Amino acid sequence: MKYVIDAINDGKPVRISMYSMNSSSENRVKKTLALILNKYNCGVLLSPLYTCVKELLINAIKANYKNIYFEDFAPNGTDGDGLNYHTALRLFKLEMSREDAKNLERLARRREISADVFFYVDSDILTVTVINPTPMTEKELDKIRQKLIDAESCNDISDYFLIHADDPENEGAGIGLILTAMILRSLGVDLSTLTITYDRAVTRAKLAVPLTSTTIENYEKNTQSA
Repeated sequence: MKYVIDAINDGKPVRISMYSMNSSSENRVKKTLALILNKYNCGVLLSPLYTCVKELLINAIKANYKNIYFEDFAPNGTDGDGLNYHTALRLFKLEMSREDAKNLERLARRREISADVFFYVDSDILTVTVINPTPMTEKELDKIRQKLIDAESCNDISDYFLIHADDPENEGAGIGLILTAMILRSLGVDLSTLTITYDRAVTRAKLAVPLTSTTIENYEKNTQSA
């Protein structure tokens, strides 16, 4: 971790690459985030912010795995149609549940398809960017935009499930994104600072959180009232 400590002390970005969310990679992310927060006397924010970062990384790694799994079924990341796609999607979910998706992790490592998280602090604003080399489709981006809109009107996760209870196309994905939005709201952070973008090569998820006493006060107030 020496290079991480040196980078944090020098005010430089810190990058961590990972192919899965195993205990080792989780510890690296958590320790790095803890070092940054402690430097700015915001250690109390570790739990909520780590949850946000972890959810973004899980989404990125899952997107990488899905791209690998569907490479032959839906080339170039295009959407599948009809029963065959939904059957393949169920098989993908089954594969994800087997031995923590070790087979997909091995394929990702072999092809060097990683999810990278960047931590950077500037003017007391912590920016976290998660990048994966799996471009989204416009349809997927539209779903994410709708989830963020839904998050604005939801008080908690249960409200989101009520909204989408009868949605036949809801794959169960995106709950982590809703959770992240809820946490940011509890910190008093505007949801406009949480963005998901893509181009032909990568998808980027980014959030920005002020490392200030106000953010801490918002978190402690909302935690006590929960």
